Amino acid sequence: MMLKTNPLISIALLSAAAGCFLLGIGVTVTDVVLRKVAGINVPGAIELTSFSIGFGALLSMPVCYALRSHVTAKLLSELKPGLFLKPLGRVGAVTSVIFAAVLVWIMGENAISKFGSPQTSADLGLPMPVLLSVTAITLGAAFFAACVGLWLEWRRAGGWE
Repeated sequence: MMLKTNPLISIALLSAAAGCFLLGIGVTVTDVVLRKVAGINVPGAIELTSFSIGFGALLSMPVCYALRSHVTAKLLSELKPGLFLKPLGRVGAVTSVIFAAVLVWIMGENAISKFGSPQTSADLGLPMPVLLSVTAITLGAAFFAACVGLWLEWRRAGGWE
């Protein structure tokens, strides 16, 4: 059985992630060109590039978890698929859920502790509580997607058999 998720959500998240990566690349290229040609730089270029590329990675996490398309080592399951494929697939899916839960818990606690804080990012002056909240929400989506991935893995591998 093929793993299936909502393709519109996947396309939207991956398109937004691609846009973030392109923004980061564009800012970096513009900064380098302006430094070389005019001797000036783009204000906050490093921070903007870091934020955009980081957010792009965060946006792609739910799709990777739900489709279980993250990097895996399949040495044993390729060697003896009948013996190892199902148990290792399930262990991987459970581990993904645990890892995603830990990430959302840590970031959620951090975001909650910063509510009401006047702290801003160093270069762009973006409010840290908002940045941390967006990150926590995105990691929450990744946790949900990891749960979907676990459910799909269980269904693909034949339930409780």
